[in-house]
Amino acid sequence: MQQESPMTSSHLATLVSLFIILVGATYLVANPDRVLAADRGNKLVSQAVDPAGKPLQIVQAEGTQKQTASQKGVVRADHLVILFHGIRGRGSVMQAVGNSWQATLPDTAFVAPDAPFPHRSGGRQWFAVDDQIMRPERIDAARRAFDGVVSEIIKREGFENALDRVAFVGVSQGAIMALDAVASGRWKVGSLVTFAGLLPLPPTSSSVETEVFMMHGSADRTIPAAATTTAANQLKAAGFAVTSKIYPGVGHTISSEEARDAATFLRDRFK
Repeated sequence: MQQESPMTSSHLATLVSLFIILVGATYLVANPDRVLAADRGNKLVSQAVDPAGKPLQIVQAEGTQKQTASQKGVVRADHLVILFHGIRGRGSVMQAVGNSWQATLPDTAFVAPDAPFPHRSGGRQWFAVDDQIMRPERIDAARRAFDGVVSEIIKREGFENALDRVAFVGVSQGAIMALDAVASGRWKVGSLVTFAGLLPLPPTSSSVETEVFMMHGSADRTIPAAATTTAANQLKAAGFAVTSKIYPGVGHTISSEEARDAATFLRDRFK
């Protein structure tokens, strides 16, 4: 279950500084995530958020929509995948990803919650960046809210004593929160998959049981791909098993290739 890790004042200062660097990027506030992807004609097609702030919508090919194991109300799933959306998004964005993985990952429950905090666009966010200042109390509030969301899902789905069969999957701001949760030792889940994320603070914990797969587009102008390379090196140094991959020409999004690679990674982990 949930484990607390002590935070020194120097750690907190570093975290604040790194978050300020992140939220200072104009794209993160002015241009919302274009969170999925890619090839029109494949299963997933992204639509940009319009200037009025409508949340990102995912259009799937006809017939790909499926229920999760928990929604079916039948036998408990063998594995649980929790998917975390980006800023100004909604859980439905990432739920579409989980649904598209159902054939590859049978007997798996996919849960994609809305982030706890509202965004002025009408979407949701895991932490606020409106004034581009990540104060310590805001960081603490973001962690508490994230942990509350995760705790409720894990309890509801029946995985309190089976965190090794739980995977976190996050994109952009959702990836930042998931990375922080694992690297701080608060959540020792079995697997972590990130798209276009960054690690806001060097790891303060290690888990040889948690295997990490980090993906990033080389053309990402919101969070540079170097952020994933740096995070992967930090996690490896802390003892995590990490695989990272940079995708040429991909921007701040989840490409169809990345989505396929993520599903394959989880399938191999769930064997």
